[in-house]
Amino acid sequence: MKNKIPHDLRNNLWAAMEKEAQKNARMKDKLFILSGPWKKFVRKTNGYKVYRVNGSWVRHNLLFYFGHGGHGMVHEFIPLNEIWISTHHPHEGKGSIANCACKLRRKGQKMSLNYFNSTALHEITECNQMKKGKIYWAAHNIALKAERNSGLLKNPYSDL
Repeated sequence: MKNKIPHDLRNNLWAAMEKEAQKNARMKDKLFILSGPWKKFVRKTNGYKVYRVNGSWVRHNLLFYFGHGGHGMVHEFIPLNEIWISTHHPHEGKGSIANCACKLRRKGQKMSLNYFNSTALHEITECNQMKKGKIYWAAHNIALKAERNSGLLKNPYSDL
């Protein structure tokens, strides 16, 4: 039996925005590359340049809801061959939609190496699925399954 993707219960606006970003992704200016002290190259994996970014800087300057990571099929400002992973679990204060739902030891916790690697796997899988035409929600759930199957984390919502 094929694994069924759970129904997307989020507001329709999210799906519409994700569809628009996915549609526009292939028209990106390949010369547009953001850089600065907030972005550090880590490695190249499966054709992607993986970067560790200061997520707080990204949330304050580019996108207020940037979470653990991102890629160019979802975020207009990330080139298609780049994966960005935050250095810390998102926490922008009480009531912020940027706060992660992870089980953590403390607020502002730095991501563990396993969490970083699991997030990179998630973002690469999700991006590849979206490049093949999958909508974000389906690609995201396939990426969650890949994360779970990798064994890097017992739970993709915990960095304990």
